[in-house]
Order: sequence, then C-alpha cells, then structure tokens
Amino acid sequence: ENLGHLILESHNQLPKRETTATEYRLQYILKWERLMDFGMSYFIVKFDKSKKEELLGIARTHMSRFDLSPPHDLLKTWHWTSLQSWNVNWEIKKLTFNVDGDSHTFECHSADIKIVHEYIGGYIFLTLRKESDTELDKEMFYKLTGGWQ
Repeated sequence: ENLGHLILESHNQLPKRETTATEYRLQYILKWERLMDFGMSYFIVKFDKSKKEELLGIARTHMSRFDLSPPHDLLKTWHWTSLQSWNVNWEIKKLTFNVDGDSHTFECHSADIKIVHEYIGGYIFLTLRKESDTELDKEMFYKLTGGWQ
C-alpha cells in the first residue's frame, strides 16, 4: 500500500508536458550519477597511523576513506585537484600520497597495490585532461598508470 502511494505521489510530481522515454532515462542517469558513491571502487586498506582496516573508495573526482564496520561512516575525502604528490614503494607494497601538506601511507589488503595505483593514476589522468584535448597523451597516461613496470 505504502509503495503504491509513493509511486503515485512521484508520478504526480512529473511535469505535465509530454516527456519522452529518452528524457526520463536521461533524468534517471543524471540523478544516479549524483549519488555519493556513483562509480566508486572500494579497497580494504590499512593506513600506517590507524590500528584497524578501513575502506578506501576511489572515484573519478576523489578518493574517500570509510570505516570498515557498518554503516561505513565517511571519515575523510580527498579530491584529485588537491593531491600534491603520490608514489608507491613497490618493495613493501605501500602507497603514499600528500594532500594539503599531510602525508598518508597505506597498504592494500584486498588487491595488489598495483591495482590501486592504476585507479589513482587513471583518474588523475582524466582530471588533468581537458575536454578540448582530442589527442590522447599516451606517454602521460602510461607514466601515471604504469609506474610498476
């Protein structure tokens, strides 16, 4: 009953003009993309200054640190535009990044550190790329994502 009422209420809030199915799909996609964890990939990590494992979410515009225990509270978010530097120590498999003068180091427990490195490098590449760029800077892409080679 309650679900039916919610559906009718939502339907009544739709614009009265004729809207095509394609327009409704586009509206749905745009709302979906605005969800906090849209396109986020999660890794179980342990930061050097932490006593327990946490979740690291990596998305197109940012990287977020979450509590591993439900309800997975958001602890911190770092945007790629504020990232000053990052590197991987391949011998001990730890990644260090610097944001706003603070250094953060972690090891990944759910995947090889190479995978995390590739995600970060790929998203930084996309952040640096301008929409007017028609040519793909392959050298820069490989430099950001292939440092383990």
